[in-house]
Amino acid sequence: MPFSTLLWISAGAGVCTLLGALLMFARRSWTDRNLALFLGLAAGVMSAVVLFDMLPSALAYPHYGGTLGGLAAGFLLMSLNQKGMVRLFSKESGVKGLGYMIMLGIALHDLPEGMAIALGAEMKARTAMVIALGISLHNIPEGMAIAAPLLVGRVRRIKVFYQTLLVALVTPLGTYVGKIAIGLLPGVLPGLLGLASGIMIYIVLFQLWPQAHQRDPASSWNGMVLGLIIIGLATFI
Repeated sequence: MPFSTLLWISAGAGVCTLLGALLMFARRSWTDRNLALFLGLAAGVMSAVVLFDMLPSALAYPHYGGTLGGLAAGFLLMSLNQKGMVRLFSKESGVKGLGYMIMLGIALHDLPEGMAIALGAEMKARTAMVIALGISLHNIPEGMAIAAPLLVGRVRRIKVFYQTLLVALVTPLGTYVGKIAIGLLPGVLPGLLGLASGIMIYIVLFQLWPQAHQRDPASSWNGMVLGLIIIGLATFI
């Protein structure tokens, strides 16, 4: 497969993040139940991506040291920087800050996903297409998870659009980086997947789930289960 075609496929998968955000623009009013549902959805999506996709892909490599080291590094990084990052992102609105934390976690997750598309292309073109399709399916609820708290925090739609577009571009960027890294450092992908997993686990445990459960426990659980089902179907079907 020509590399230019691979980049277009990866870009299409990334744009699905933007599509998810656009779907949220139609929503005009928000309640605690609405917010709890979508924060729970974000927690379910991020948890399922880690459990069903990222960690199994990383642990498929014969040596687990890079994956476990990346996992610990991601968790530690978020723990050490929590105060500064939360204050930076939350100085105007806690919900808005949470949206930017979700955006950060998903952007860091999209980079190794893009690299995974490049890795799949090294095996066969069909593998890259299947990986890109799976990424596309779960990028839509990820875009919704980014946009929901930002819109609730009264961030303008045009700003959310451009910010989510930047996140969408991370996937093809990851494919570009992956094409280079595979040749130079073939063992780098497990560590990156572990790093992104650690960051996302931290966000779910200490940011997303507490915020969701505090607003409406039942809706937060509904969102969590829905997120797990969506990514589970995208991964295993």
